[in-house]
Amino acid sequence: MSNYKTVFFTLGILQIILGLFMIFPIIIQFTFNELDSSFISAGIICVIFGMLFFFSNLDHDKKLFLPHTFLLTALSWISIAIFGSLPFIFSNLDLSFTDSFFESMSGITTTGSTVITNLNEAPKAILFWRAILQWLGGIGIIVMAITLMPIMNVGGMQLLKISDVHTGEKILPKSKEIIIRLIIIYLFLTITCAFFYKIFGMGYFDSLTHSMTIKTFIKIIIFSILLLFLYLIIKKGSFVEISLRSVYFNVISILTGTGYVTKDFDQWGNFPLVLFLILMFIGGCAGSTACGIKIFRVQLLYFFVINQLKKAIYPKGVFVIKYGKNNINDKFMASVISFIYLYIIIFFILTSILSLTGLDFITAISGAATSISNVGPGLGEIIGPNGNFSTLSNPSKWALSAGMILGRLELFAILVLFIPSFWRKF
Repeated sequence: MSNYKTVFFTLGILQIILGLFMIFPIIIQFTFNELDSSFISAGIICVIFGMLFFFSNLDHDKKLFLPHTFLLTALSWISIAIFGSLPFIFSNLDLSFTDSFFESMSGITTTGSTVITNLNEAPKAILFWRAILQWLGGIGIIVMAITLMPIMNVGGMQLLKISDVHTGEKILPKSKEIIIRLIIIYLFLTITCAFFYKIFGMGYFDSLTHSMTIKTFIKIIIFSILLLFLYLIIKKGSFVEISLRSVYFNVISILTGTGYVTKDFDQWGNFPLVLFLILMFIGGCAGSTACGIKIFRVQLLYFFVINQLKKAIYPKGVFVIKYGKNNINDKFMASVISFIYLYIIIFFILTSILSLTGLDFITAISGAATSISNVGPGLGEIIGPNGNFSTLSNPSKWALSAGMILGRLELFAILVLFIPSFWRKF
């Protein structure tokens, strides 16, 4: 039981931190003369619950076994999503608990999907809170947990391992120093983005909120950009009407899960929709904050298939899969294949659930893909570039919320909690 006390002790700290972060939207409310009780009430509730968890578990033994670390990881995200939804519930947007939780989960998982209509007319504090949730989801919450755990002599390395279970990379020592540097870099990039947004014409508020929601890596799939660009030239019959910048921006946004859209790509034809759906699955690079299958897994799966074809041609041959200069063993390869298999299975399950709620094929399939890949916009008229998720039914929103946290924690960190044998070992 003492190990569970450590879990709830840490959750208490996270709730207190979340409540303190609500001071910033309150400052925004003062600045734009929008002061109401939404963030004050939500902040007080977060701090009170956090203190209850904190003080009622002071006698924890400062140790965590692996199952409890997985539990802490899952509960951290879920509890932040629940308490992070309070400002939406208390706001004048008239959002239900389902809508508020969806909005909060979308933020903390950096998905970016929204149920709020007319975002430009929403209270500035609410917009800023959405940005804070995405900023925290990108690095803050888990980094805070990892930073706090070594202070309590808790296995912070275990939590860091869960964030990327199958990378095969050795976790480096001195995690606290690394994470502090990471926070500094993250803050620097946020401020830099905000500065350039302002320089290029954005207002102070918009430049700050946009800088807090953008990802910190750039990955360009040149083949996708050129293929889409050439397709649009052939379709339009003119080079002049096509904006390479729009093609480049939207491809990178979908691929990295940033969620920004500059053009209604639903009007580009059927092929771009298929391409964007594929890019949703691929996701970003290993070690990035993007979700999806990840490019390194796609590469390893390709190497595995090529290797199997070689074995079929040369049965007595010995072929070793290499990634860079490293040999990939069977155990690691099995983890990659199992992840991709499970990813596809969950995608089809989510698609089926969304279809059962009455959604059309494009909305269901793109909604499942965008939730599990944490991309943001879907495809089609309802949840496409010019739409949002407000008209979806409550069961659809709960299913999408589940997909978001599964994708954010890379499936296994959540699903392993439901395996009885995993708990019996400890």
